[in-house]
Amino acid sequence: MAEKLSEPLIADDELQKAAAVRLHLLVCCIIMFSEGFYATQIFPYVSWMAEDLRGSAHSIGTYTGLLYTASSLGSLSTAYIWARASNHFGRKRCLIVGLSCNICTTLMIAFSTNYWGTVVLRLLSGLLNNNLSIVRTSLRETYAKAKESDTKAFSMLSVAFGASCVAGPSLGGLLYGLGYTPGDEIIQQWSLPMCTCTFLYIVSLSVVLKWLSDDACKVGATGTVASSDGPPPLLLRQGRFLLLLAMGGGHSYVFTGWELGYPLLARLPSDEGGEAWTTAQIGLTFLVGSVGLMSYCFFLYPVLAERIPVLSLWICQWILPVLAMPAFSRALPYLISINARSWIIQAVNYVTQLVVSVLLGSQFVSIQLMLNEHVAQEPNGASLLALANSYLVSTQGLVRAASPMATGSLFTLGRNLGLGVSLPFDHLSVIGLLCGIGCAVLYRRSAPTGMHGAT
Repeated sequence: MAEKLSEPLIADDELQKAAAVRLHLLVCCIIMFSEGFYATQIFPYVSWMAEDLRGSAHSIGTYTGLLYTASSLGSLSTAYIWARASNHFGRKRCLIVGLSCNICTTLMIAFSTNYWGTVVLRLLSGLLNNNLSIVRTSLRETYAKAKESDTKAFSMLSVAFGASCVAGPSLGGLLYGLGYTPGDEIIQQWSLPMCTCTFLYIVSLSVVLKWLSDDACKVGATGTVASSDGPPPLLLRQGRFLLLLAMGGGHSYVFTGWELGYPLLARLPSDEGGEAWTTAQIGLTFLVGSVGLMSYCFFLYPVLAERIPVLSLWICQWILPVLAMPAFSRALPYLISINARSWIIQAVNYVTQLVVSVLLGSQFVSIQLMLNEHVAQEPNGASLLALANSYLVSTQGLVRAASPMATGSLFTLGRNLGLGVSLPFDHLSVIGLLCGIGCAVLYRRSAPTGMHGAT
């Protein structure tokens, strides 16, 4: 009789645990959406913003790259510090601090009128932002405690990122300039999209305070906060882990470079090989790619990841983007020069954006799954997870700091030397070939005996 009475209690307890896991995933997706929106809404107008702040279009590619890269440079500088802090103080407390700081910095950027002041504010927003690393770490820990596969969970994070990529560039392009009148000393052309970022961070902070329980954010598989003391881990002495970092870094470099380089090309006048597109037209193109990314991550990627080793999927998904980017940078000026019909030009833009957004955008899931699997094989994997994620975020921050500067500078250099607009896209393709495919092949070959194809 007692056994029969206990069965419903056990079932209710399991349902409550499952509901807590799903609620944690929802909170992580909301934060991911806010972070993705802040990162992507600036794509369509960042070059116009840099020109307006400086009052000059001279070396626009370089100054655009610097303005964009400041936030990533800040994230790189403090990623390790935030990882140790989240191990010591807990994930939730660090998320609260990070989101609160984001609210302040985005609001100040919205009304900034000085170029270098805006660069400093974006640098500060990166220094004080720990959200992505903590979201990834806490989500992995939550699913590990529940003994559930996290493939679908990280796919949902990419869906949230894809949704932000839909809303970010499209709304950023559409909202840029709304509410602004020439000569206004308070409202700037970028005020409305940046204030939208502030609102989303307020929403994220609210759901963290209300829905994210302290138990859900306890560190490690045992549910206790790990000490930040003790000897440093040996992850950076492992060749395979360094290859993983190179893969993740190369991916972020190429993806970020494309997101900056494409608008620079699209906004050029037609007599210089561009399309003379507006921010709204560029935002619509990003919208098409983001809808494709969301659909792929929601419906297809989890199925493929269950049937195909993630490492094999990673390698295959690099092939088309590596070919598409240099081809697009040559096809577009040619089509413009022969006065091709507008629908053909639009189709080339949309198809290329779909290839890059879907196949490279979903690689954020792949690299996270491979990192989780690698760390799980370590004897003290639970305590290393936050640090491993901080190394990945630091690497991604480093290349996100370098990629816009390099891409923007190569864009300016190619035009000044009469080499056209293909130079930045060619270098992105080479980086993708070396880091995305080359390092992945080495990672597979260096796997311990019996593990080839396991990840």
